[in-house]
Amino acid sequence: MKRLTQTNQKGFTLIELLMVILVIAILAVIGVTQFVNYGKDSRDAATRANLQVLRRAISEKNGLMRLRCNVQTVSFPDAASINANDINGGASGCLPSQVTVPDSVFVAGGIPVNPWSNDIQANEALSRTVTACVGDATSGCTAFGNHCARNCAGVAHTGAENGWCYNQATGEIWANTRRNSGSNGAPSNECDY
Repeated sequence: MKRLTQTNQKGFTLIELLMVILVIAILAVIGVTQFVNYGKDSRDAATRANLQVLRRAISEKNGLMRLRCNVQTVSFPDAASINANDINGGASGCLPSQVTVPDSVFVAGGIPVNPWSNDIQANEALSRTVTACVGDATSGCTAFGNHCARNCAGVAHTGAENGWCYNQATGEIWANTRRNSGSNGAPSNECDY
């Protein structure tokens, strides 16, 4: 007579394996959705930081224009001077004899990029360009709340804008973009930095 012996094999059942795979899948979905938001958040943070650098530079150069260049009116540097990254020349009213390097430079290392520009990789220079805004209080140049709806030209955003908008009359500068708006196309709170 043969004896049946029971072997003591250890392992996972099919149900246990499926449960582990299900838990890993759920964790992966949660992780991916959190990671996707980091890209947008990092661009928003970079935009805020770059704007802070530009706003500080414009404010400093405004002071230099009034102190060293004897500009009597409350005047801000023109867009051409900012793009040249030099307060001397342009319509700023400063001469190299009044403001020398490094004081004449707006931002060491050049004008920062707008991380929300249309195509930074294809043309980084466009994402660094400061454009003088046009229009009146209703078209976006002087009404800060309209920046999300209107581009530097004072018309509706097309999604292809690059760089920064600048209002020389007030010294305001902001990102020339609406690409950081919500998925339904409505402006998000991050549009007005």
